[in-house]
Amino acid sequence: MKSNFEIRMLNFSKKIIGLFLLVYVLASCNQNPYLATHLAPSSDNLNASQTDTFQIYAHTIYHDSVPTYNLGVLTLGELSNNALFGTMTSSIYAQFNLPENQFSFDATTTIDSVFITFPYLGTYGDTLSRMDLSITPIDAASANKINDDRVYYSNDNFAIKSSPLATMNNVLLKLKDSVMVYGKRQTPQLRIPITNAAFIQSLKIQDINGAYLNSTNFHNFFNGVYINVTSSNTNGIMQLNASDPSNSGLQIYYHTATADSLSVLFAANANGTVNHFSHNFSGSKVLQQINNSTGNDTVVYLSGLAGVRGKLYIPGLSNFKNVMINKATLTFYDVNPAYTGLFGPPTNLLLSRYDASTNLEYSLEDLSEGSPLYGVSSTVYFGGVRNTVDGSYTFNIARYLQKLVNGTYSNNGFFIEMNNAAESPYQVVIRGGNSFSKKIKLKIVYTKIR
Repeated sequence: MKSNFEIRMLNFSKKIIGLFLLVYVLASCNQNPYLATHLAPSSDNLNASQTDTFQIYAHTIYHDSVPTYNLGVLTLGELSNNALFGTMTSSIYAQFNLPENQFSFDATTTIDSVFITFPYLGTYGDTLSRMDLSITPIDAASANKINDDRVYYSNDNFAIKSSPLATMNNVLLKLKDSVMVYGKRQTPQLRIPITNAAFIQSLKIQDINGAYLNSTNFHNFFNGVYINVTSSNTNGIMQLNASDPSNSGLQIYYHTATADSLSVLFAANANGTVNHFSHNFSGSKVLQQINNSTGNDTVVYLSGLAGVRGKLYIPGLSNFKNVMINKATLTFYDVNPAYTGLFGPPTNLLLSRYDASTNLEYSLEDLSEGSPLYGVSSTVYFGGVRNTVDGSYTFNIARYLQKLVNGTYSNNGFFIEMNNAAESPYQVVIRGGNSFSKKIKLKIVYTKIR
């Protein structure tokens, strides 16, 4: 016969066992499907497998033109004498809006000075380099002028007049000093003085000729300016803020019979301010690579501002059938991970998929969806951020790859390029699929569906 103590211990044990069984059942019923299908480790009881032996074909191609209107960052300058990437030039077509419709100057107004201003953000290349600039008006009477209801690209050009409004020489590309304007200190900025007396006078005359009724009329009178580099020894790109509401635009300083030290900003028109890029690859490694490519090269060249990018194809992906992709990473390695020269590598690269049926590129689902498990941003989950230790760029592409093996997409390959190619002037050389070491690597952890 059991004692009271033994009976109590037996009942307690039964309760513990019952509670354990209840928790187990509830956990089984509420199993996280994301964990079940995406995070199975390679050695668990779901029999997940791992492979990283793919043959990857990669080569360098020219980048198509990119939209360069409505940018947050404008670039201006030239990268020259670059044996790897040739010469790249960035110029600006800048258009300005009225401060308000039916704007007017006082009848006694005298315009004291006029500047085109853009706040300074940074420099890529030789920070001690200098440049000479020419500022020429766009021909408002030409059919080839800026219409701000259109999409413009990096290879678009507009008709300009023969005589410049101003020139500016010996401009340092790194503007580190703040400027004093009417006794007020402002952030470092590119300030281009407009010296053409006839144009300055016309700004007041057009006040009474209907140009200041609305921005359409104003653009028909003054369609904007072309700002380009005329020096041949510039070796850097200046980055400018295109959308500062207080400092980006055409700044006019004036006084009247009753007031002094007045100013008004004709702000830069985002839809009508356009970057233009040109590339000359003559004598460069890029041109040699493109002309002699095998389609499976040892290195791939990437440069921003619509320069060059890489195209990849991984034929082995077509062999995956009836699998769940638990994890998939695609990693690229910088040829020179400790590079310390003038043309440093980018912080981010961008990976996109190619669709042969439309001849277009599309973002991967992994970029837009982020991580539903941890709630982190898509940038953190997707990757493409430079590893400062080994110079690698790794992308998580499990969602895209699952759709590919499911038949949602055809296996047409990828593009690897500079992140934000319309604003980033950076350059980097990465190892290709035929590199002797640290070649492009795709690693997949998957579970076979029985």
